[in-house]
Amino acid sequence: MKPPLLSVVIPVHNVEDHLEECLRSVAEQSLDAIEVVMVDDGSTDGSARIAAGFAARDSRFRLVRQKNAGLSAARNTGVRHTASAVPYLAFADSDDFVVHDAYERMVASLESTGSDLVTGNVWRLTGQGRRQAWQYRWLTASRRRTHITRDPRLLADRVAWNKVFRRSFWDGHAFAFPEGKLYEDTPVMIPAHHLAGAVDVLHEHVYYWRVREGSITRRRTDVTGVRDRIDACEQVSAFLGEHGGAERRRAYDASCLRDDFGYFLDGLPMGGAAYRAAFLEGAGAFVERAGAGVLEGLPVELRIKWRLVRERRLDELLAVLAFERANGVGTFAVEGPPGRRRAAYPGVRGASARLARTDVPAVARLVEARWGADGKLRLRGYAYLRNLPAGAAGQQLRVGMVRAEGARRVRTVPVRAVPVPEATVNSGQELHGYDHAGFEMVLDPDRLPATGDGGKGGWLVGLIVAVRGTVRRVAVRAVDAGAEQPLVHDLGDGRRAVLDHRGGRLRVRVSRAGALVAGSGGAEGGALELAGRSFGGPEPVALVLTREGDEERSFPVECGVPGGGGGAVPGGDAVPGGCGAGAVGGGGRGVAAGGARGRQRAPGRVVERGGGGGVR
Repeated sequence: MKPPLLSVVIPVHNVEDHLEECLRSVAEQSLDAIEVVMVDDGSTDGSARIAAGFAARDSRFRLVRQKNAGLSAARNTGVRHTASAVPYLAFADSDDFVVHDAYERMVASLESTGSDLVTGNVWRLTGQGRRQAWQYRWLTASRRRTHITRDPRLLADRVAWNKVFRRSFWDGHAFAFPEGKLYEDTPVMIPAHHLAGAVDVLHEHVYYWRVREGSITRRRTDVTGVRDRIDACEQVSAFLGEHGGAERRRAYDASCLRDDFGYFLDGLPMGGAAYRAAFLEGAGAFVERAGAGVLEGLPVELRIKWRLVRERRLDELLAVLAFERANGVGTFAVEGPPGRRRAAYPGVRGASARLARTDVPAVARLVEARWGADGKLRLRGYAYLRNLPAGAAGQQLRVGMVRAEGARRVRTVPVRAVPVPEATVNSGQELHGYDHAGFEMVLDPDRLPATGDGGKGGWLVGLIVAVRGTVRRVAVRAVDAGAEQPLVHDLGDGRRAVLDHRGGRLRVRVSRAGALVAGSGGAEGGALELAGRSFGGPEPVALVLTREGDEERSFPVECGVPGGGGGAVPGGDAVPGGCGAGAVGGGGRGVAAGGARGRQRAPGRVVERGGGGGVR
């Protein structure tokens, strides 16, 4: 057996329903050079039996038993029982499971770069299936040898189980999880990010995090939980104040108010008197210590709520939370003239704050797209500024525009106002009406030339929206991800238009093919004969088929009579200006209609007289 490259520590406590899946996901990793230390933390169900079975069947697994002492203590025990000479260290929780090749990819990354730790993307697993963990939505591209000081978004990367650590780095800083506390990951992970010389970040998913909703609801209103979470954030904040400077500490404090404490803030209406008192005491002291400046940059609704927490105004805070439950987070009334507008909550005295530009975002959604008989594309949707009601059609100005990808210049497109009642329904709130926020836009593809390489680029569709003195520019998006389906339209003469989405933004692409196959049929000798048409450029002299593996074969092309002659489609009509490739095949090697793998179209290009180029 190969000596292990990676030690994996798995604490186990009363998880018999999920433990088998977790351990199997580690046992079946594509990296088999591992040692696994399972720590039974005083389980009272069948978990210890399941773990012992794995240890009996697989010599890479070992079981350590201890009295119940909590997750942190079990992790620390597991590290002590691993072999310190093994170069890498990882942790997994026993109700989660690991992507099958995660450890191989993460170890390979550290071997290649020499970084001290590697972190990867996370799936969130619920009863409804898997979805992207919201904490890692920012993780859309991999980065090697980066650092939290260069990418502050790593402040959100606070868990232990989506990482692999270089063991010399872990031991060199004597990392240990705080025992007897909940929310034990953050006080270790954020310092680890800062103390690392370099960090690798993988945008590919490495871990399935199982979220058990019942336990979340209980923890959200737990007195010990809220105190431990605030204490953990205070520990990290103090560390950053000593090692990272005031700016980084302020950024972290803001992230705690935006993410960590929001979890407990939302649970305030469900909590009892002891929970509410613990929350106001701890969170209020945190905001006071951090200073008023930490609220700058937070959304206005959070600025209002945290000011109420700082002032210990529980009744007003509960009233704001009740309003949000009825109307949705981020919904509020807007008071005052342009330039001096404030967000306010109807009926809640003193719950208001000055609006920043980012507090009034624009929303633009596509409801319907169709091609008309005149060859033009008709788009219907709605656009509004959130929390500024579109009370009547004349109270809102909309200007359509398209912009070529990679360019700054825009073209304006006429827009007609239409009623769209679903705008208010889809907004998820009842305070503001957006029924008159509808628009219709007509795009003429003849006025949108092909962009980019071979028409691969496109035109992004957007709007300028002005309401009550506030102007915003906004991209048009689909109502939901399921509506992001492409719409293809043949424009003739080898051109086609495609309406699709790029990064969620509505896009129109107009492209022209160098040549198209119009028909196919059998020829003498069992060969395949293709007929089609080339568009523009010199007359083609050969059709080249490329087989996977870069093998190429050339076949003769016969073109129609100059000035409108046709190439015959076997068994069909003449194709004006067309060309035909005869005797394609020869034993089925490189056949256009089948190829080596039975594809509908094999890669090929047309070789033209007087120059190269062509199509695939």
